[in-house]
Amino acid sequence: MSGWHFRLRQAPALRVDLRGITPGALAELSAAQVEKLPVSHGNETPALAELFDIAPGEEGVLRFEGNLERFDRIGWQMDSGRIRIEGHAGHYAGGCMRGGELHIEGHAGLLAACEMAGGAIDVKGDVGDFAASTLPGSMDGMRGGTFVVHGNAGERFGDRMRRGTALVHGGAGAFLGSRMVAGTIAVGGRIGAHAGYGMRRGSIVFAEAGAALPEGIRTALTFVQNRAATPVFWALLARDLARHGGLFSGLPSRRIERHLGDLSADGKGELIVCL
Repeated sequence: MSGWHFRLRQAPALRVDLRGITPGALAELSAAQVEKLPVSHGNETPALAELFDIAPGEEGVLRFEGNLERFDRIGWQMDSGRIRIEGHAGHYAGGCMRGGELHIEGHAGLLAACEMAGGAIDVKGDVGDFAASTLPGSMDGMRGGTFVVHGNAGERFGDRMRRGTALVHGGAGAFLGSRMVAGTIAVGGRIGAHAGYGMRRGSIVFAEAGAALPEGIRTALTFVQNRAATPVFWALLARDLARHGGLFSGLPSRRIERHLGDLSADGKGELIVCL
């Protein structure tokens, strides 16, 4: 599998759709074929070579250099190889991804990792609203894989999430894990009101020392504290989260407080506060 290095020439006037530009799709193409690949830019379809200087790169890796905040669907439906963005990424980064690795050195826009089913996404900066959630008009959110955000997340992170692990080292906005069906979300910083709204199952871990449930959750009375001991479950979950470092590295040694709900939706999920 060949690899390519794309160096952005200048920011495009409109948004660019990079779906189809994945390691697997480019694996058997020659340099001339890669340069001629069309992408969507408004009503036009310029060739990749009009937007990037293209050169051979590390095998199995697509490396993009420059600010790609106007480039959407990077890694869309990716199933193998690696993509590395040395800058920001646009909307839908890693959407419907099934395998491989996507590394973003900057921020990502809206709907990052939406309906992700496998592989790994690592974002060094922030992500916008509806990350790890559903596509507009769809019913299922993130379905598998590992999604790590080192900065902060916007609202509705993990909406309708069904499977996988999503971590935010920073804080997250309102309605974290809303309508969550299964999977694990862990947050290291502050969270907005209404975390776990409409939650059915799954686990949301609040790792910040001294964190408490937001006022919106306490006043809604839709989560109840559960005092049953779960040492084996917590030992396994904490160890898995600890490998991601940061505030999560100390979780195996900390006690927890569990709150079950969302009772208003007949849910059996849990909010875990680390003490």
